Amino acid sequence: MSERTGPEHQHVVRFNALDFHTLGMLREHEPQRASDIADALGIVPTTVSSVVSRLVKRGLIARTQSKEDRRAFELYLTDEGRKIAEAIHSQDLRNMNLFLSALNGDDQDALLDLLGQVVGRVEALETQSG
Repeated sequence: MSERTGPEHQHVVRFNALDFHTLGMLREHEPQRASDIADALGIVPTTVSSVVSRLVKRGLIARTQSKEDRRAFELYLTDEGRKIAEAIHSQDLRNMNLFLSALNGDDQDALLDLLGQVVGRVEALETQSG
């Protein structure tokens, strides 16, 4: 999953960023509706529909009809989808630790503080525009 991965392991499982984000969102909270995923990722529903169809076809997520709204479907990770979502999350954590290891503890804290400020500003702008 990295550029350093040998050719024999590259592209064994093909994903794009939206696949990763969708699996990650379901890993964090399920069930979710496709419309919730579209809103969270800032993409149009037709794009989410394509992502969901692809992941359902691959056996990574399942769709069930909502009990509250018969017109809506809820999305869940399958066992295989959960394994992949956990593997992606674990790799993300390993990558983050590797990148942050270039900084000492104080610099890591300062970076997290600065990133927190950026996130706060983005959230404020979204609130103003939304």
